Amino acid sequence: MAGPAGGPTSAVPVFSGLKHLPCPKEAGGGRCTTVACLFGHRAEALNTSLDGADDGSRTSEPPAKRQRTDNRKPDGDGPQGASTGASDEKSKLAPVKPRKPEALNPRHLQKAPAAHGVRLQLLKLLHAQFERLNEETSKKSLKDPGLKKLGLVLSAQELIWMALDREQHLAIHKAAIYGNLLKQDVVRYKKMPVDEWIKERRKATETAQPEKKPADVAAIVINTGLTPDQEIEILKKRLVTPITGLAPYGYVPTPPSDEQIVAAKAAVEMSKNWEKCDRCTARFQVFPGRNLETGELASGGKCTHHPGRQYLPDRPKGDTSYVPKRYRCCEQDAGESPGCVQGGSHVWKTSDPKRLATLWNYEAAPANDRPDVAKAVCFDCEMGYTVYGMELIRVTATSWPDGAELLDVLVQPFGEILDLNSRYSGVWPEDLARGVSWTKDWKAPEQKPGERKILQKVSSPEVARDLLFSLISPDTILIGHGLENDLNAMRMVHPRLVDTILLYPHRRGLPIRNSLKILMEVHLNRRIQMDTGDGHDSAEDARAAGDLARLKVQKEWSSMQSDGWKFVDGVLREPGWKPTLQLNEEDLSQGVRNSEDSVDAEQGGALLTEEFLEAA
Repeated sequence: MAGPAGGPTSAVPVFSGLKHLPCPKEAGGGRCTTVACLFGHRAEALNTSLDGADDGSRTSEPPAKRQRTDNRKPDGDGPQGASTGASDEKSKLAPVKPRKPEALNPRHLQKAPAAHGVRLQLLKLLHAQFERLNEETSKKSLKDPGLKKLGLVLSAQELIWMALDREQHLAIHKAAIYGNLLKQDVVRYKKMPVDEWIKERRKATETAQPEKKPADVAAIVINTGLTPDQEIEILKKRLVTPITGLAPYGYVPTPPSDEQIVAAKAAVEMSKNWEKCDRCTARFQVFPGRNLETGELASGGKCTHHPGRQYLPDRPKGDTSYVPKRYRCCEQDAGESPGCVQGGSHVWKTSDPKRLATLWNYEAAPANDRPDVAKAVCFDCEMGYTVYGMELIRVTATSWPDGAELLDVLVQPFGEILDLNSRYSGVWPEDLARGVSWTKDWKAPEQKPGERKILQKVSSPEVARDLLFSLISPDTILIGHGLENDLNAMRMVHPRLVDTILLYPHRRGLPIRNSLKILMEVHLNRRIQMDTGDGHDSAEDARAAGDLARLKVQKEWSSMQSDGWKFVDGVLREPGWKPTLQLNEEDLSQGVRNSEDSVDAEQGGALLTEEFLEAA
């Protein structure tokens, strides 16, 4: 392209900032105070990423940060993570994020060398050969201790990364002959003996730059400077969540009436139990007690769906081309396929309190005169799919602020189980099978490393609710994350709540909310709900919500102290408060006698008594 004078026009580099690099000042857990800092910061995660948003559903994949998928990814032929001398010092200071898990699906490119289906087919062929050679290496290392020490056997995720890196490298740098080169790779690895693969892996291990481990960022320590009773007082006076007006978002302030329940039951009978699948949106029919003719619990056969949420991939700055949304579970474009996972049956749920009350109605915590009633309790519930919708299958309660376990039981739901939603609930069929019937004095057996915890099991959700009611009173403060889901699962109405989705609201307001995982990472530098495949742990989630509440208490108390609030003899006193002298008649009489002994009884004594009374 020619410039104004006919000469060539040179490209002008545009500085796009350093937001993709962590701020060096935060590397050691510190706080950056630089105005308009060019680097990225932890606190910006809540304001810059919508992927941390949570709609309250426990059936979807927990949110994860967006993943950049443009040409700046390391390719398969060069050393990964290489840096220039100018950035070495910053690299030492800034934590390097661990590589995120990926599915076996071609990465999105601005200009792909072939159709997605072709790329996916070639990628799977290459990955299959990597798996075969890796399996043979694993078998050989079992017989050769020296080979085993070299650590040449790759994990399933490392094999996926390896295949993705190679495919992406050819797609970017060899686009014209991409297909031929990838086919040659498939044939080469198909003919490759395991010894040659081991030699290739050893060479790659020796020449590759050592992977940089993320710097350990210390978790934030919560220190309120208050006693437990004082923390509860701040929580009660300043942080209890008012739920007035929040009924549209799932909170139930009053139980449904008998008339509403009768009308809801009539609607269910009229619909003949036809529901919409919560995963694939297909219409199907459920059969409580099983279909007498077919033995089915639900019609419609298997459910093909995407378990992950959709997200919008990042684009390079200035790129205005259309990019379709993708699924986090498999990285497929939205609409590309009906699903990547097949469930055993369709499932459904409802959030309508009137419909929920048709199975068992809501109740408020009754009066409780036990001396050990908890003043504040963190609790979390896990739910699974049954013929009656989503039902309670585990409930955990911990005391606050110390986090001691008060209750942790599995629950046998009322309806026949369609799907335990184990991917997110963390409750598996073997857990229910191993569950021990609840007794008051039961002691859990010693848990071996790597062994799943054996839990007690109660016979119904109503029994689980009664157990929780035995620990609390109407004055107890309930703490949790997305408490409307837990309270609906327990069919509870409670006026004193501290909900972390309201303590730490999303910038766009309800119904969008920040996930518990994101809140813990941003505010406390702690990671929970890691992708271990075992699902969520309700005990971990309950304590996490409690820690976020304590952090809020710490900040609230610091602000209150600045305003002049203080505790005097364990009582919270407002700014400007001064002690008043309260004397009884005996004290006043003693004052009169003292004055008579020290001054004249008619003049000085009377004067001193008047001054004393005035002061009193």
